[in-house]
Amino acid sequence: MQEPVTLHHYDRISRVFHWSMAGLIFALMIAGLSVDAFPRAWERTIVSLHTSFGVLTLLLLALRLVWRVGHKPPPLAAELSSTMRRLAALGHFGLYALMAATLFAGLATAFTRGLSIDLVAFKIPSPMAANRALARPAKEVHELLSYALMALVGVHIVAAFWHERVLRDGTLQRMLSPRRQAAINH
Repeated sequence: MQEPVTLHHYDRISRVFHWSMAGLIFALMIAGLSVDAFPRAWERTIVSLHTSFGVLTLLLLALRLVWRVGHKPPPLAAELSSTMRRLAALGHFGLYALMAATLFAGLATAFTRGLSIDLVAFKIPSPMAANRALARPAKEVHELLSYALMALVGVHIVAAFWHERVLRDGTLQRMLSPRRQAAINH
């Protein structure tokens, strides 16, 4: 019989950052991949929403990193090998780095197109005039980073379910509230 795993959960704020950013990144990916599927008249609105969500995600990423400095993550499952621990650390670093790079490349894309970023409460004007010579490579870099981020997010999701269903070490449960985890287990 397998021993019950003692779980150490992420704090509530970390869980809110994680799941809200996961939702925003999913929305950004869907909008970015499907913009051409909408009527041409909708393109500016879709791009504007995509850019606004990107800025919100960048803000949440900055807040999440500041929060993380003072609130260390809970310990990993004791039975994880040193190789698995290194892969987890590398994967999380990669996610943070790719999120930041993708979001900054998105800002560069908007600004090199001369686009302002319209947020609900205010507008961020482009610091430069449209520059096609810079906009095209900025867009390509943003797209390539987006695809890399999607791939790493996919690996992250598969790893979480592998830990949950194969290893049964409670790794996925750490990002759920203790109350939700108790409801799932009963």
